[in-house]
Amino acid sequence: MVLCIIVGCGSRSDRNSDREKISFFSIPKVVSNQGVEHEELTVERRRLWIAAISRGDTTTKDILQTERVCGRHFVSGRAAPVWDRYNVDWTPTLNLGRKEYAYVEEGTKEKLQKKVGERAVRAKERTKRGAEQRVEAAAKRTPQNPTGYRLQDIDLTKVEDVPLDVEMADLTISSEEPGPVETLTTELPYVFSSKPVSRESKTSETQRESKTSETQRESKTSETQGESKTSGTQTDEFQYMFGEPCYQAPNKDFYKSDEKVRFYTGLPSYEVLMVIFDHVAPFVTRKSQSLDSFQELMIVLIKLRLNVPLQDLAYTFQVSLATVSRIFSTWIVALDTRLSCFVSWPEREDLWRTMPMCFQYAFGRKVTVIIDCFEVFIAKPTNLLARAQTFSNYKQHNTIKVLIGITPQGSISFVSEAWGGRTSDKFLTENCGFLDKLLPGDTVLADRGFTIDESVGLKQGKLVIPAFTKGKAQLDPIDVEKSRGIASVRSTLSYKELFPQTTWFVVSLKYH
Repeated sequence: MVLCIIVGCGSRSDRNSDREKISFFSIPKVVSNQGVEHEELTVERRRLWIAAISRGDTTTKDILQTERVCGRHFVSGRAAPVWDRYNVDWTPTLNLGRKEYAYVEEGTKEKLQKKVGERAVRAKERTKRGAEQRVEAAAKRTPQNPTGYRLQDIDLTKVEDVPLDVEMADLTISSEEPGPVETLTTELPYVFSSKPVSRESKTSETQRESKTSETQRESKTSETQGESKTSGTQTDEFQYMFGEPCYQAPNKDFYKSDEKVRFYTGLPSYEVLMVIFDHVAPFVTRKSQSLDSFQELMIVLIKLRLNVPLQDLAYTFQVSLATVSRIFSTWIVALDTRLSCFVSWPEREDLWRTMPMCFQYAFGRKVTVIIDCFEVFIAKPTNLLARAQTFSNYKQHNTIKVLIGITPQGSISFVSEAWGGRTSDKFLTENCGFLDKLLPGDTVLADRGFTIDESVGLKQGKLVIPAFTKGKAQLDPIDVEKSRGIASVRSTLSYKELFPQTTWFVVSLKYH
């Protein structure tokens, strides 16, 4: 494959078609064995070829030995013979990779410079004329609300002689602004004459003039105040209609409603929320500069309760995604540290003393705990073993499973570590440390999937689960009576409905 050396040409020998055959010619060499005249001719031709192709780097290294020039750079498509000195194709002349400039006549440069100078002069004149017009307009402009003469500039003790006797005078006060013209007509007995006026008359006239000045000043003041109020109202309306909306992130006042607290956090009331806040907030050292501590806590509780994406929380509280992630990581550790003490196994005497009556009627006073497992969806792990361990056949999703125990009174007494969703309820209960909490004589209430009666029996306890048919047509009478007793306390067994905060509490303590 042969390439053309001319810049921007791109001709290649392998691209030639039968319709367009392009020839390639090597750079002429100096021939010194055919006479002096022929040698000078070849030297001149080689120099002109190198100048035409703009390759002057042959002094240090002969890189043009293998280079070629295609026929597109010759008028006839081929290079002329070496002896045809005056042929147009003796050197390349077409498409040499240089810019072609139009012919510039003599004096054109001076004309262009003259035009540029004239443009600059006209621009300066326009600028000067505009400045003069602005100054003239500013001089003609008058204030919209002239204040008139000041009181200290008026000499109330001097009365000039006026060669005109006026018995009645109409005082008219008008504003330069367009609008209703107010006319104040008062009967003012002015008596002006060229004759000398007594001291008493001068005093009375001075008093009347002062009253007139005060009346004018009060009228103008009221007009000015009315105009200022009108302009202020118009400004407020303009900002309301065309101003940018001012959004504020939810603060403590927004969550003072118990209904909002139950929706966003799962806690029963605003009072409980504030108790948790006062208990945890002092132990959070790293705080955001744009949010207060209460807003940071709400970010964590909303995420745990509603599983809102972190980006949505960032938009709601007007912070960055990194800030929300940092707040969540900081507060979740503080919640685990400060609230884990509330998950405790109560003493047997305390349970018996406060046992609800429905449990006493059905099972006596020995019911210690009600257990169940719940699952939380997680992202699919990249590790294949972890993916298999967390896949739940019941949920058909990758989950984690946690065993939770509550007392008959409704308080959380046990929370296990998080296990893979594939783990059975029986295996989790027997290996999470729950059985070590039981004492001889304790009664455990559970669902049908907890076939741990033998494990509980080893602790000298008793397991109570609803009866099931096991392939029989109907239940035995004894099983019916047992199921009736469990059904009477079913509202307590369905703890997930009565204690919605359990889910986020467990997740905050064990999963995160």
